[in-house]
Parts: sequence; structure tokens; C-alpha cells
Amino acid sequence: MADGQETELKLAASPAMLAQLRDHPLLAGKDKPLTLVTRYFDTADAALHAQGATLRIRETGAMPEAGVKREQTFKNGSGSLRRGEWNTKVDGETPDPQAFPATARRLIEPLLGEAKLRPLATTRIERTTRRLKFGASTIEAAFDAGTVEAGRRSQPISELELELIGGAAADLFALAGQLPLGPELGWSTESKGERGHVLALRLPFAAARASEVALTPDMTVTQGFQAIAWNCLAQLLGNYREVLASGDPDAVHQSRVAIRRLRAAFSLFGDHVADERSPVFRAEWKAAADTLGPARDLHVLIERVEAAQQDPQDDTADLLKHLHAARKRATRKAQAALSAAAFQQLLIGFAEWIERDVPQSSEPLGEFAARTLGRRRRKLTKSPALDKLSEEALHALRIKGKKLRYAAEFFGALYSDKKSAKDRRAFTKALGKVQDCLGSVHDLAVAQDNGARLFAGREPITAAGLAAQLATLLDQHGPSRKRLIKSAAKALDRVAEAPAWWKFPFIEQKSSISTLSPD
Repeated sequence: MADGQETELKLAASPAMLAQLRDHPLLAGKDKPLTLVTRYFDTADAALHAQGATLRIRETGAMPEAGVKREQTFKNGSGSLRRGEWNTKVDGETPDPQAFPATARRLIEPLLGEAKLRPLATTRIERTTRRLKFGASTIEAAFDAGTVEAGRRSQPISELELELIGGAAADLFALAGQLPLGPELGWSTESKGERGHVLALRLPFAAARASEVALTPDMTVTQGFQAIAWNCLAQLLGNYREVLASGDPDAVHQSRVAIRRLRAAFSLFGDHVADERSPVFRAEWKAAADTLGPARDLHVLIERVEAAQQDPQDDTADLLKHLHAARKRATRKAQAALSAAAFQQLLIGFAEWIERDVPQSSEPLGEFAARTLGRRRRKLTKSPALDKLSEEALHALRIKGKKLRYAAEFFGALYSDKKSAKDRRAFTKALGKVQDCLGSVHDLAVAQDNGARLFAGREPITAAGLAAQLATLLDQHGPSRKRLIKSAAKALDRVAEAPAWWKFPFIEQKSSISTLSPD
């Protein structure tokens, strides 16, 4: 690992699986045993953690005669694969930020200000490392077993870390793809430092939401897709393990959103990223989204019924009991799917494809973005009057609007000037309104059509009564279908009338003017 960047893949493993991996032929090598005691530090208001940074002092002991080595480390960012890392020797028991190189100090100092550092958590790890050759790369495999402690609270740690020493990051995933992935071995992006902070500060789960994609105008279409794909994958990785752990509704929702964004990226980039593997990935991602759909739909449905429960005349106890049981079953199915070997192989195989095998296109990303946004808007706003469309057509229109909104968000960093940013926010807000209104229309239709399926297994008369009660509640509480359609139509008009903000940053780029859409 070159000073300044760490490239690492972490796999959470059960203790039994970690023991099994020690005998895996692909992980064979000379053992180097280490005892690691690491103290993590932060300010009283957790300023480092808030910015995805960690500061630690690690004491490393190998053989007794070798003594103890003490080193401080600053890590910046919580990326799924790469993040900044700087290491220096330290003599005292508290970190010395001034001992880091200038690049790291420029990152640390604004975060700390005048605040004092305090110890938050400690990890005690028995580590065995092995140096491997795989593909064209050198990889260090670390088998870690131990605990993270904060006061009287502690949690076990059992994981395999694969760190790139030299070569291609894709080889990390190629190696991981040949390990026994599944319920006992899966990709995790939660660092030991993050776990320590959560334990020490008793932090509740915070879902990872979509973030701005780090795009620049000098990128090619291929580079743009890679950045977007990693952004979507990071959002998924930040949520899916909480789905496994607790079934948290927000984790389910944001995992589904991440996959939808990823599927939208495939659609937006089309032939530019098409090869023999991309149709398989697209089908597998759709299937993964579908496993989350029932649980998410029931979360939303329960919220709507609970809101309707404010009317004392509505006795919803039996209905809610049934819906909660159905949600529990749907969540268990989602958890089983996300922990299975097939999903873990999808995560790892897709990451390898992003890193090594995405088809190459040298077209400038700015030109592609402007053309795509213009064309997508024209297709969306040429729709007939919404009140004349069938349920299927409205749903299809909603999907078009969602893809356009994702595109506007994906390409947002290319349009950072004040006017473009303001116009883009208004544009995406209007698209969000279209999506929300048509989504509610779709929910009403689904509730009406799927009553028999939703209450399958109940005695027929009881099932019919519950289905009718649900349909009535949804119809009587909240906006009517007619009102939702009217609001969606108004928002769609705002989308059609919005200025073409995607042109502005490229007006003076003579290479792109001739290819811009006239929209």
C-alpha cells in the first residue's frame, strides 16, 4: 500500500468460516502472526467520524523478542474500495497530527480545529497475515479475530481483509469470487474504527443515501459510468448488511434505491457499456431489486394504514396485524436473498467488471450528458394527457421520469455554476413530484388488484373483508387518484418548461456545441 491510499476488500466471516479460510488453497502462504491493540480517537463532538475520517494509534506485537511497535494512522473517506491512508511513528499515547505529512495535515486540521482528541474505542485483534500472488497482483490476506470495546460494551470481530500491495484492484475481486461466499462470508465496508464509534457513541443506524457522483468534464463516457456505478454500489454496501442484521425499513428502502439507480445507469449509458456480461448483470440486478420490493411495499402500506388509523371509526387492528406479519415474512425472504451466495457473487463479480472489463468509450462525458438529458426530457414530456393514460402507461411514465431524475443527479457535478445548480434543483424537484404522485397512483392500483394475493392463506370471507377494508382506507385517506394525477401533470409541465441547464457549462466548448441536442 503506497502511503496516501489504501485499496482493500473486507469480508465479514463467521468464526467457523474464518478458520476454514485459513486452509483455502488460494490463501496459502507463510503465516505472520501479530497481536494488534488499537485505540481510536475523536473530538467530543465526533468531528472526524462525521466526515468519514478515523485517527488511531496501533500497538503491534509479533514475537515477544521483537517488542512492540507503535504507529498512528489517519484514514480519510469511507469508500467501498479505496480511501486515503497515512501512517507515521508516534512515541506518546495520544495522536500527534503534526507528525503526519503535509497532505494529511491539510485534511486533519480543518476537521479538528482547536478541539482536543479523546480515546473512544479499542480493538484487540489476533491477526495472521500472508503475502499472496494472484493474477498479476500482490495481495496481503489478513485473518482477523478479536473484539472492539468501548467502556463495558464489546462486540466480536471476525473478518478477512484483502489488501492490494501491488497490481490491479480487479484481482482483489477475482480472488474473492473464488472463495466460499454466502451467509457466512460477505462483503462489508464497515471499518473497525466505524464499529468502535458506533459502539462508543451508541449511534443508531443511519442509512446511506445517494450522494453526488464525483464527475469532471474531462472524463470519458466509460470513466463516467465507472464513477456512477461505484457510487451506486457504495450506497448499496452501506445499507444491505443492516437489512441482514435487523431488516431496518430505511435500509431496505435505500438498498432498493441503490439498485434502481444502478439499473438506471445501465439504461442511460445503453450501448456504451454493452458486452456479453452486461445483460446478465442487468437481469441479476433486477432480480435483486425484486427481492426487496415486497418488504418495501409493505413498509409503505403499513405507514399509510397507520396514518388512516387516526380516525377512531377505523378499526385497523386485524388489518395491521396481518400486514405486519406479511412484512416480517417478506423481510426474511429479502434477508435470505441478500445473504445468499448468488447475491454475494453478484456484488463481487460486478465490482471486478467495473474495475477491469467495462467496454471502453472515449466520447467526452459532457457531450454525452447533454445529449442524454435533452433526449430523455423530450421523451418524457411528449406524453398524452395523464388522465387519459392507463395504469400501465402511467407506471411506464413514472419509470421514465425516475430515470431522468437519476440522470440529472448523476451528472450534477458537471454543472456546478450557480445558475445551472439552481435550475437543476428545480428540475429534479419537479421530477420528484411527478414520481411521488404517480407512485401513489400505482400503490392505489396495486392495493386494489392484489388484495387476493396479499391476504392469501386467510379464511376466504375474512380475506375478502380485509382486502375491502384496505382498499377503502387507501381511497378515503390521503389524496385521491384524480388529485394525484392533476398534481403530477402540473409537475410535468414544470419539467417541460424548465431551462436546459445541461447546456450552460459547455457553451464555450467549441468541440461540443455542434453535437448538442437542440432541446
